[in-house]
Amino acid sequence: MNHEYICIECKKEFEPDFFKLKCEESEYSCFDIRYFKNNSHFPVLPSPLNIETLGEGNTPVVRFKDKFPVLGDLMFKLEYFSPTGSFKDRGTSLLLSKAKEAGVKEFVEDSSGNAGASMSAYAKNLGMKCHIFVPEQTPLNKKNQVKIFGGELHNISGPRQNSTDAAKEFCRKTGIPYVSHNYNPYFIEGMKSFAYEIYDEFKEKITDIVIPVGNGSLLIGAYKGFHELKGLGLLRKIPKLHCIQMEDFSPIYQKINNFDWKFDASSKTLAGGIAVTDPPRINQVIECINASSGESEIVSEEKTLSWHREIANWGILSEITCAAALAGVEKLINKKVLGKNSNVLVPITGSGLKDLSNVKF
Repeated sequence: MNHEYICIECKKEFEPDFFKLKCEESEYSCFDIRYFKNNSHFPVLPSPLNIETLGEGNTPVVRFKDKFPVLGDLMFKLEYFSPTGSFKDRGTSLLLSKAKEAGVKEFVEDSSGNAGASMSAYAKNLGMKCHIFVPEQTPLNKKNQVKIFGGELHNISGPRQNSTDAAKEFCRKTGIPYVSHNYNPYFIEGMKSFAYEIYDEFKEKITDIVIPVGNGSLLIGAYKGFHELKGLGLLRKIPKLHCIQMEDFSPIYQKINNFDWKFDASSKTLAGGIAVTDPPRINQVIECINASSGESEIVSEEKTLSWHREIANWGILSEITCAAALAGVEKLINKKVLGKNSNVLVPITGSGLKDLSNVKF
């Protein structure tokens, strides 16, 4: 192997173990992957590896500079061109390829919808059985994606965290492995392709990337990819990675600003993809934001829904979650974080067809 596990908190090294999700030294800590050599792959990926692909990645970029003349440029990277309609396919492809190598035949996953749909599709292709735990309020189209791919759907009432808790309890009772995209570090490695594609197309033109963040896998993966490119001498400066969260679902924003915050269980949002209250990699996300000189911001439900409607007028049908990033762009402009020297890229992380039932016409 060309890599090892490293705890994101205590920094202790471990031999890679696909089924090992947490560090014994740090009770709630996940692992990251560290490579012994940075020149064995391009991009740098764990070996041995035979990636099982459905055609994920290489998503198109569309320019909307005229919509924000105050910026140097504005671009959308249309991640909904991925096989199951969301950016999660990047991580799923690598994660389940490693699961196959590890001999997994059946697994458990929890998701707000997109990861569950993605894991179900790739599992079906690989002949695996999967149990997907989702919040009861997950849009019907996302649930139907899970079912059409043959995933066994478990609807869990209450906030998003309840689905995680229920999935873990199911694993304890059944002995079926928990192949979590939020905990397993191989999922993050798949996300790095996002950064490599941006570099391949734009080299150093992109100055800022504004990302809607729940658990933070795309932001972490983007940082790791750009950091590798910098380490290979191909990039002088990593783009600023800005984290956008909803006002009532903002654990990363609250912690990075040292605010005393407790989640109100009665809170709701239509931006379900980032309705996360206890991200297991929260400190890793914050490290990536700070290391890239990025910002963390919160946006309102009202602004998010307004931007969802606005970009639909531009011909972009995104998930409501994605529109939070545009509300974030507006806020960062108003705070003068972004301006005429900013070439901004926004990932449109999921297709609007997934949650169109939540949109009022």
